[in-house]
Amino acid sequence: MAEQAEDQEQEVSSGAAREPVMDAPGGGAPAPEEPDDANPEAGPENVEFSTGGKSIEIGNFRVFLDLRMPEFDMGQCKAYSADNLRRDEGSAFAVVADPALPTRQEHINFLTGMHMAGQIDLLDSEIAYWPPFGRNTMVLFYEKPAGGRVVTGESKKATIDEHEIGTVVIEPLMGVLQSFGEKNLAHRNIRAGNLFYADPLRQKVVLGDCAATPPGYAQPLVYETTARMSADAAGRGSGTIMDDLYALGMTLAELGIGHRPLSKLGDQEIMDLKLAKGSFQAIASQERLPLVLIEPVRGLLCDDPEERWGFAELNAWLDGRRTKPVQANSEKRAARSQNLSGRDYYTVRSLAQGMAKNWVSALAPLRDGTIEIWLRRGLGDNDRAKALADAMRQLQWAGADKRAAEDVLVARAILIMDHQGPVRFKGFSAMVDGLGYMLSYDVQHGRGPQRFADVIVRDIPAYWFGRQEGFSPEIQKLQQVYKNLRYYVQQQSAGYGYERCLYALVRNQHCLSPMIEQEYVVEISQLLPALEKAAESASEDSWPVDRHIAAFIATRLEDDIEGQLMAMQNPSDEVEYSRAIISMLAIVQWRHGPDNLQNLSHWVARLMEPAIKVFHSKARRERVETEIPKLAKRGNLVELYNLINDEQERRKDQSEFVEAVAEYSEAESEVFDLESSGPARLELAEKVGQQAAAFASTMIALLTVSALFLMHIF
Repeated sequence: MAEQAEDQEQEVSSGAAREPVMDAPGGGAPAPEEPDDANPEAGPENVEFSTGGKSIEIGNFRVFLDLRMPEFDMGQCKAYSADNLRRDEGSAFAVVADPALPTRQEHINFLTGMHMAGQIDLLDSEIAYWPPFGRNTMVLFYEKPAGGRVVTGESKKATIDEHEIGTVVIEPLMGVLQSFGEKNLAHRNIRAGNLFYADPLRQKVVLGDCAATPPGYAQPLVYETTARMSADAAGRGSGTIMDDLYALGMTLAELGIGHRPLSKLGDQEIMDLKLAKGSFQAIASQERLPLVLIEPVRGLLCDDPEERWGFAELNAWLDGRRTKPVQANSEKRAARSQNLSGRDYYTVRSLAQGMAKNWVSALAPLRDGTIEIWLRRGLGDNDRAKALADAMRQLQWAGADKRAAEDVLVARAILIMDHQGPVRFKGFSAMVDGLGYMLSYDVQHGRGPQRFADVIVRDIPAYWFGRQEGFSPEIQKLQQVYKNLRYYVQQQSAGYGYERCLYALVRNQHCLSPMIEQEYVVEISQLLPALEKAAESASEDSWPVDRHIAAFIATRLEDDIEGQLMAMQNPSDEVEYSRAIISMLAIVQWRHGPDNLQNLSHWVARLMEPAIKVFHSKARRERVETEIPKLAKRGNLVELYNLINDEQERRKDQSEFVEAVAEYSEAESEVFDLESSGPARLELAEKVGQQAAAFASTMIALLTVSALFLMHIF
């Protein structure tokens, strides 16, 4: 494949034009080829035409759209030849992520710009417009390994001598695992098909991409441990270094036998065989392993993580020292089988898988106690039998929703049988550390969030945590992440719901708001520029914050915005609703910029009328309405928010309003008294008049008598 890609590069440089391979996002069929001028967005400013065909500049790289490099594909994520514009030596290639699959941000941050023996160099990553998709997506740029691919076809054996596998393969891959382990990360893409020779002499190998897809998503099922293999591909979970060591063992097996182990069997047959015999025995019974590789393959494929080989055992084997032999670790088989839907099961994990596949049929043997008796008598497993009996008693205490309680019983019974396996619920199957990726996959591939919501509302992950044994820092960390999910799902207002769970669980999930989904917004700093672009065509009555954007801000912004989210619970209160939205956007601009958002500011300005109602003074409202267009031209949301949220002005307005209300109330009271008490006032006036007349007449009489008396004397 590498040689073919080099030939393609030579043909392109000589002027051989090709039609671009246009892959549809989401794993769908390729998009139909269009004329060069069919897509106005993919115009000269985005795509250039050279003598070799179409190319596009992304960051420091030029990517050739018509020069595919399929040997570097990562599942649905396609690889293309690329030139590093800053370097004259070496060659690069670009892996274009499927926008319907989240990438792994921690791995991108860890690997970018770092040279690690055993791992292909990740030069850079960019979120950029990809013409075949007609939208933005993540593009990862890697240094092209000099020696080509290790496994070039299903039937062609790798050109590595079995006696040299230790130095050529195991040593560099151990270095990678140790480096990842120091960062508490797992690679989750270790397989023979993802190995490349680091040098032309083919003395060392390097691993390919591990960041373009969800963890384990591109792995063949046989490479997954017995605990994770029954989960859906998108929900296999981040895993640990023990999962990588298992995958290393399967890689050695494939390199030794010359093809993928158990390649003639279907996925269900592989799962059944591994559960029945154990991983190593399943491989050994079907394939012929080289004698020199039997010991490390046996140790690495041990199904018990506690017994699986680690770095100490691998180093001892590389040094030629004997290591402690791994005991057979196949599950305990019952003396008699447990029948379910016409099939016999002899182990608890195989029965758990059978119950998940036959959900409705699994209820009857649980309710009549058949499985509990089988656990006690057939396997002598009293602990599981007691846990199952407890689960049955809880079913009897269930309320009116018996059907839901029965579904919970089946889900718990499966976890009792296989406590290390995935959470399974009516067709949904995902590891606890893969629930977020599974939700992302369902939402973006048409299934919607209901399956995830059912699992969370019924608290199935909490039961999984309760079934784990011993202390594990990884499990403690997961519990902290999941403790709020049930509350989020049960809340119906913006900023909560499944959207909040999605962005809380998947760090690199781009915002799925229809307004900006095409812009592939992963970081909070990218949000407002995307809304600025969306504002150019936004309708006048639409709001710039929907459920997805509110949840995205709540999880990505360091500031606490629960107050704003609470205000958004009642959209009918236009004043508080509009103020909450403007406040959220203003905080984002204050923290992350950019300073000038004219389109978004004008969009927000059109929606500020309800917020202006907070002022009681007509003069103030008119002044604010006059100021809004001026501030909108400056593109500063913070100033717009401060205009309607000036605490000093609001207190003054409120104080004046209270005084005005008091004055009005007093005046109204006087008017009321005047209008409603006329007869009483007339009667009072008559009495007062009579009293005044009596007093006046008395005084006149006294004065008269006094005058007559004085006249008589003198």
